[in-house]
Amino acid sequence: MKTPLSNLKKIAITSGDPDGIGFEVTAKALIQKPLSLKKTRSLFILFRHHTQSKTQKKYFDLLDKHCSRFTFQSLKESLAFIENLKNVFQVPDDILIDLSLSTNSAEWVLEAAQACKAGILDSLITGPISKSATQTLPNKPVGHTGIFRQLFPKQPMNMAFVGKDFNVLLATDHIALSNVEESLKKGEFKNSLKNAEAFKKLVKSKKKIGVLGLNPHAGEKGILGSAENSLFKNLNSKVFEGPLVPDAAFLKKNWNRYCVFLCLYHDQGLIPFKSHHGQDSGVHITVGLPFVRTSVDHGTAREIFNKNVANPSSMRDAIDLNLKLTGASNV
Repeated sequence: MKTPLSNLKKIAITSGDPDGIGFEVTAKALIQKPLSLKKTRSLFILFRHHTQSKTQKKYFDLLDKHCSRFTFQSLKESLAFIENLKNVFQVPDDILIDLSLSTNSAEWVLEAAQACKAGILDSLITGPISKSATQTLPNKPVGHTGIFRQLFPKQPMNMAFVGKDFNVLLATDHIALSNVEESLKKGEFKNSLKNAEAFKKLVKSKKKIGVLGLNPHAGEKGILGSAENSLFKNLNSKVFEGPLVPDAAFLKKNWNRYCVFLCLYHDQGLIPFKSHHGQDSGVHITVGLPFVRTSVDHGTAREIFNKNVANPSSMRDAIDLNLKLTGASNV
């Protein structure tokens, strides 16, 4: 069929650590979707290690039954191929661009993010990588978010999680609990309010944003802590509601009351989110980036590597959300 390629969205998928479940869940998720240039107006570019074609052959066999896979040794080479396709009359509708690379999983994320920053790629979906992998990069960033913060040092960004029943956004993430209050008062709270509003627009909700207190009982009017008195005194009540008492905020009656729960530290948001949604659902999204980045909501799970038991639901949801937020049709 003839498929116009000039306005396709080019979406990178970094499949995660080669000794984890990232490639397995990516392959399983992709075969659950119709890879159609015509229907989605999107083309996936898959980053993976060159050794995986042998060590995980069964997942390549799955992909090859589902799509037309074109393999390249670099992103640059694949982009030249995509450009040349514009001059080809007969183009397969189910193309998957497969990058067989010798670099590591953290370098794939960095390269893909740089390409998004430059406008060469349109968005990014990430599989799970270990913190030790990102430590191999210059300046030793911590995790995916650390990589993005180094690329965009002047753009405040927040980790957020989209679930079936409720969403959360973290005001602070990978810092010690002893540093949370100081970090919030120095600007992280103000920045997170702005990004929570951006998240609200992204998910197209008219509901308020629920903001949790920092201390037990949200400080009990200063009896159990004074952070709430300073942080919440100028909160816009038309957009936000808080401070919510943390141990009651996530009761079921509140799930439909707020479009997102703004949580003040990592575990305050992720313990209830993961306890309810589990490891096999939910999507991680970075709010504050100039492009859409979605991700699985689980780790590398090396203990079940290549055992064909990994659940692809979170990766499938990450792909679906990325397509939706980037404006793909028929999603």
